[in-house]
Amino acid sequence: MSHWVLSRGINCKVFPLRSVIQTSIVDHYNDGILMGRALVESESEFENGNYDMVSAKESLVKEMLKTVRIEAGDEKNCKLCLQELEVGFDASKMPCSHTFHGDCIEKWLRHDHYCLICRI
Repeated sequence: MSHWVLSRGINCKVFPLRSVIQTSIVDHYNDGILMGRALVESESEFENGNYDMVSAKESLVKEMLKTVRIEAGDEKNCKLCLQELEVGFDASKMPCSHTFHGDCIEKWLRHDHYCLICRI
């Protein structure tokens, strides 16, 4: 402990203060490059991995999908691409009655044999 006298003549007892400052250097220069690389690797892994998804057999895809024409009042969005199924459009209907754009559901069934919505 030290004694200090302030400019006003007040005596003070002072405790020495010791501190340890730790720092780390973060390189933000390569963040954009690293993020881009991570996204490419993630997309590649998704396309190459099946994540326990079992594709439907090609012969069964054609068998299970029924072509239906969208009527007035039946307009919905395709749950895969989120675009509207328009009146007069020919869509594909799964056995569970969920309706999608034909291309969308066929692409989905190449990766998974269940309905996207109800998993049946």
